[in-house]
Amino acid sequence: MRSIHLVVLLLLAFFVAGCATVRFTQTGETFPAHNGPVKILKAMPPDGTYAEVGWVSADGDFNNPWSELLGMMQKEAANRGANAIVIEEKFTTQMDTTQVNMGTANQSGETRSVTAVAIRLTP
Repeated sequence: MRSIHLVVLLLLAFFVAGCATVRFTQTGETFPAHNGPVKILKAMPPDGTYAEVGWVSADGDFNNPWSELLGMMQKEAANRGANAIVIEEKFTTQMDTTQVNMGTANQSGETRSVTAVAIRLTP
């Protein structure tokens, strides 16, 4: 009986270690959920025909491919009303006196994280 508990605990630990998480922070307008595909852009639209909805990020480990993390972010962004996310490593903005990198992807050891700006493109 004890060995069964040990096996269950090991499987649970492996499952938890391989889980990816997604987070959303509202920073702009609120929109109803978007039911279509969410585009992944490499730069903010130059003409300003968008509204910022928020920041979305995903974290995982080596068991979570980048495509899984991006898919989770697209789904969360759509639920929050965005129809695009922007991932641009060199895009920076001045917030108070601190430079903040927006739209970054990082891999450190066995962990992966990606952050993007969720936007609503307007026609």
